Amino acid sequence: MIFPNLMQQYIERNPLSLSLSLLHSPPHSKVWDNSSAEAYRQYEANVQSAAQNCGADWTIVRAGTLKGGACGETNANAENANEAAAKNYPQYLHQSFYEMTKNDIITWQLLFDCNVRGVKLARGDVMSGPGFKAVFAATGSDEHEGDSGRCGVAEAMLRSLEVERAANVDFGVGTVASREVPSEEEWESLFRECLS
Repeated sequence: MIFPNLMQQYIERNPLSLSLSLLHSPPHSKVWDNSSAEAYRQYEANVQSAAQNCGADWTIVRAGTLKGGACGETNANAENANEAAAKNYPQYLHQSFYEMTKNDIITWQLLFDCNVRGVKLARGDVMSGPGFKAVFAATGSDEHEGDSGRCGVAEAMLRSLEVERAANVDFGVGTVASREVPSEEEWESLFRECLS
């Protein structure tokens, strides 16, 4: 990958760049430092071993490029409160997230949250990454391979705590184009299909 190498070169040339240096250096030797796939596999093995040693279950939720994450759109022109709240999900980040991430008239994060609310799950580390399209898809507001919505990942993590079959397994969370989040029944179906 090109981006980590560029960031490392920047950090080496600009040692006073504290925020990037902190991102580059783990605060603890048992925290994965983005060095290699083998180091990451060892980190996962350490997590699993530590959980086993204390009698706890573990679940690894794999995410791609994290996008979106807030409540979605509000319809101020709606005729009633139910219609106004139809595409607004207050359980996620506050709408001020969009103001914080806005670089233009509208933030692509809001567009993503309005267009890509669907979720797909896959057991193991099998979901495709963005590949060579990463540069173009990084700020895209459509469904792309290798993307994960922050809302979908957070919800999958929380819901996995209630699913007994999610103990001691790993699964990935991807995106599906949809203007609505999965229903209770859809989440149950997603986990059933992923973990059977």
